[in-house]
Amino acid sequence: MLRGCYEPWGVFRAPIPSGMKLSDCLRQFQTDGLRRNPDGTPLGDVIPSKRTSQKERAIANHPSLKPQSFLRQIVYAALPLGEGVVIDPFMGSGSTVAAAEAMGICCIGIERNLEYYEMSRAAIPKLITLETPKQQIHDLQLTLW
Repeated sequence: MLRGCYEPWGVFRAPIPSGMKLSDCLRQFQTDGLRRNPDGTPLGDVIPSKRTSQKERAIANHPSLKPQSFLRQIVYAALPLGEGVVIDPFMGSGSTVAAAEAMGICCIGIERNLEYYEMSRAAIPKLITLETPKQQIHDLQLTLW
């Protein structure tokens, strides 16, 4: 079976109320933006990512497993003020929960498939401890708290 070279993802949000700026929304609602990279630059429109490593696949062989190096960037950016909770309503193997925990971010995962839930219980603690190419984000994050 042929596979594509990329997987498109989207980040969606409700429109900003009329007359408000992004900074107003951040102040009032603590949302509506993406957190900047540790060096102060905005999160790019494209986030390059390699395939999920064999080491990660050995921990959690879920059909839709995403690389920790990618997910850690996403959960970091998802909370623009560094506060809040990430919710993953389709937890699967728990890779998003593991990425959030590795970044020191509170996360709630929901999974209705018992097989995937059991997989996530075993996989999350192991995925949290993986070193990733983006480990510098994690190190900086911990110094800010």
